[in-house]
Amino acid sequence: MNQIQAISMTESGQQTAFLYQQAQRHLQEGNSHQARLLFQEIIKLQPDFALSYQGLGEIWRSQGNLSPSLRCYLKALELQPDLIGADFLLNLGSEFSENNQVEEAILCYNKALQIDNNHTKSYLNLGVMWRKKGEPSKALALYQQALALDPNLPSAYFNLGNVFLEQERLDEAIVAYLETLMIQPDFESAYLNLGQALIRKNRIGEGLACAIHLITHSLLTEFIPSVSDTAISSKFTTYRNGQYIEINLKSPVKLWPPKTYNNSLHSYFRWEIYQNPETFVTWIPSGRAWGDSYSTAVINSEGRFIDQLCQGSASTLAISEKLPPPTPLEGTTAFLSVRGGNTYYHWMADLLPRIKLLELAGIKLETIDFFVVNSRHLHFQRETLNLLGIPNHKIIENSQFPHIKTPNLVVPSLPGDVGLMSPWTCQFMRESFLHKAATQGLQTPDRIYISRRHASYRRILNEDETIARLSPYGFVPIVLESLSFLEQVALFANAKAIIAPHGAGLTNTVFCNPGTQLIEIFARDMVSVNYWVVSNIIGLDYAYLIGESLDEYKTPTSIPRRYYNHPLYEDILVNLDSLVNLMHYSGMIENRNRSDCHRTHSSG
Repeated sequence: MNQIQAISMTESGQQTAFLYQQAQRHLQEGNSHQARLLFQEIIKLQPDFALSYQGLGEIWRSQGNLSPSLRCYLKALELQPDLIGADFLLNLGSEFSENNQVEEAILCYNKALQIDNNHTKSYLNLGVMWRKKGEPSKALALYQQALALDPNLPSAYFNLGNVFLEQERLDEAIVAYLETLMIQPDFESAYLNLGQALIRKNRIGEGLACAIHLITHSLLTEFIPSVSDTAISSKFTTYRNGQYIEINLKSPVKLWPPKTYNNSLHSYFRWEIYQNPETFVTWIPSGRAWGDSYSTAVINSEGRFIDQLCQGSASTLAISEKLPPPTPLEGTTAFLSVRGGNTYYHWMADLLPRIKLLELAGIKLETIDFFVVNSRHLHFQRETLNLLGIPNHKIIENSQFPHIKTPNLVVPSLPGDVGLMSPWTCQFMRESFLHKAATQGLQTPDRIYISRRHASYRRILNEDETIARLSPYGFVPIVLESLSFLEQVALFANAKAIIAPHGAGLTNTVFCNPGTQLIEIFARDMVSVNYWVVSNIIGLDYAYLIGESLDEYKTPTSIPRRYYNHPLYEDILVNLDSLVNLMHYSGMIENRNRSDCHRTHSSG
């Protein structure tokens, strides 16, 4: 018998039941004010009716009045202990936590544990609250209780690591963060905090590697007792031990030195010949594959990782015994995911060309049952897959299913060296997309400045001043995130002169016409050859400028400076006089001060 039936046996109970049903009707109609008045009337009439306190609590909660809401729920719980579950109190506690109401959150989590003393997440969240209150010993004990109940809880290890880091127990922190990443290999904050622990131990190189989501072998063998170099190497094999087709697409590229202003040529640009690596497609019966934002792995039926088809921290995956179980996929599955596959550059340069490799191996795309990619939640991912004829119902996202297994796994190699496009990948992208963009008939400016204002890193700090200086020369600022994929293709195909900070938007230079002029701007300590190589393949007129030291810059900039944990992400300060002089020298605008610029060749 429920509570409504029980009270309806008396006259006052019948009135209470009637009022409760009226209150529920008002709630369904969205009239919370009238429902609240009725619940309050019920409480006066029948003070021990738990459902009225619960209903009143829900109204206060929906209006953001958490404290009176909690009082109502606690009264309901006192009157009817089985009315409210541990999960409900966990969620309510999380709301208090988000509002920085620590004491109320603690009360919720404690009540949840009174209902269910095996409620793992309540132990974990309670530990977080005690850490906020400056009680690390209590927090540690609670995290350990959570792990005793669930040894595969990455957030518990992560929080353990945070307490150890605060206490300068650096070795223990490192172990805790490694344990976190062996359960959830794309746990961004675990990488960052692990890097901090290593830097505090003066292991700068390993710390910086963590900032770009790479775990060195030395860390694993030093801090995980069961792991040795032999144990790691025994987990790997080569694709040549299976069925594969080599596809000869090697094509050496002559690299002409770039133009630059008033500066000796950076050592990265002394490279003379680029030779892209071998490519192949391999078949793996009863194979498995793992993909996340930072690491990928392909695994044969014997549980060995295919070395040439792994990226990122694959050794961490190989030694882990706590990864989620694989999701089975029937039929033939093509694994395309790549490290960084949620970024525009790596999606375009590393992932999409793998589809072409399948075709070059003689595989008809319609015979493939599933295509595994990092995700398709970004517009450019959906648009490019659609343009290449990959049906939506065949796409499997690693963001939803990081670990898959299939009877027939087919895997193309990476199309080239990571971070570098090859002549054939450039040709593939131009043939696949240029003519489709041309049919759009878009009118775009021919002199463009690419803005990273909305990016989270590598921004031009004095961008307003830069745009103002470029505007008289006809340059139009463009935010690429505001354009569709084909609009970006058309923009670059029509451009005659481009100025941009180093970033993924310059992937679109692959769609430029030969002879297009490009000035790429780098941070002081972050120079890359990606788009110089593309420029040499396509035949662009490439120049570069290195930004000023940020430490010496005192004048306010148009965008506030942020601080990053790796030079890869550092913001850029442009010397505008140097930029204009380089524009003159490179021929973007009328030549002058030619003697101030450095040019290492007169052709190409």
